[in-house]
Amino acid sequence: MSDTDGKKPLGLGGGSRSGQVKQSFSHGRTKSVLVETKRKRVVVPKPGASGSSTTTSSPSHLGDPAKRPAGISDAEMERRLAALRAAKLREVEDAKRRADEERQREEERQRRREELEAKEREERERAEALRQKAEDEERARREAEEATRRAEEAKRAPAPAAPQPAARPFHS
Repeated sequence: MSDTDGKKPLGLGGGSRSGQVKQSFSHGRTKSVLVETKRKRVVVPKPGASGSSTTTSSPSHLGDPAKRPAGISDAEMERRLAALRAAKLREVEDAKRRADEERQREEERQRRREELEAKEREERERAEALRQKAEDEERARREAEEATRRAEEAKRAPAPAAPQPAARPFHS
């Protein structure tokens, strides 16, 4: 009995190629398997189509019909070349638009970064001003306490008496 058991292999439709390959299994055995791959689709732009062309025609094809792909008329070649030029022009415009958008995004990022830095700078300056004010208030409070303490000590200590006149010996 065959591997396919009389059934058609699962495939990708009419546009596929098949080939035999060996499939290895974890238990060490191999089996010949039919594998199908899809053919690459060739896209030919139609008149007025906005998609880019995959055919690469050059103006040299216009002059010599022998160099053209088979079965293409002058009008079809002109149409393809026009589509190719339009696609290239769109590519250039899209690249320019993307570059402009990227530049604008970069400028916006730079502006936001500068705003953040300015805000952080303001916060640091405000914090520094508050710290400086607290230090000044603390210094003023300590100086006031020191002045009060000196005044208290001055009140408690006996004031030095005025100098007494020299005692005269007592005469009788």
